[in-house]
Amino acid sequence: MEREDDYNSDERKTGVQTAGTPEGEMENRGYAAEEKDFFPGSSAAEAWHDSRKDPKKGFKGYLRFIWPYALLMAFIFFVFLVVGYYSAASFPSMAETLRESFSSRFASIMTMNPLFIMFTIFLNNAFLSLLFLVLGLALGILPVIFIAFNGYVVGVIVYLIAQERGMFFILLGLLPHGILELPMVFLSAGIGLRLGYQVFSALIGRPTQIKSEFKEGLTFYFHWILPLLLVAAIIETFITPVILRSI
Repeated sequence: MEREDDYNSDERKTGVQTAGTPEGEMENRGYAAEEKDFFPGSSAAEAWHDSRKDPKKGFKGYLRFIWPYALLMAFIFFVFLVVGYYSAASFPSMAETLRESFSSRFASIMTMNPLFIMFTIFLNNAFLSLLFLVLGLALGILPVIFIAFNGYVVGVIVYLIAQERGMFFILLGLLPHGILELPMVFLSAGIGLRLGYQVFSALIGRPTQIKSEFKEGLTFYFHWILPLLLVAAIIETFITPVILRSI
């Protein structure tokens, strides 16, 4: 009995010493650092990881996890939209050249069957959104460039149409489908930016989960972004023109 008590006492001491060793503390801090690596904080990351089994909860959790990156992309888009708008006002000849380029490119499409137009819009937005996501692996630089460029082009087009039809016409032409389309594009670009951040973290030696995050980003894209882009394309093709004709 005395030997057994001594053994149990030693075992308890050993357990206490192991938990309090510098190695154990460093390991715990390592895990904590890895959790905190999910910008903007660990609470959103934990909620996301804990809720991935439930698609509905997973959707909300992933939004909480990715929204800072999507918000940054939205900010870049609208900044360059304003830049494009005032550039068109300052350089009308450049704006007219851009208008002619777009008119020649899309004039033939607009004469097609509405279903063809819808699928063209959907496939274009779906491809661009997937491109934003995948190319984020290049340190997140390309999604930022593409979002900025698209914002600039939209700004030029908004200026041109506003000069002819007014800002109210622009709002009615963009809001019905833009409410769905733009957030989905920003989310795709935000996922790409997040992946770029993960790649950068790996390059500087920090713990990352690039493969799992890339897979989860693609899952979110196909489960949520793609279907909502299809709904946006349907609205843009069949509902937006009716609204604009009623003005």
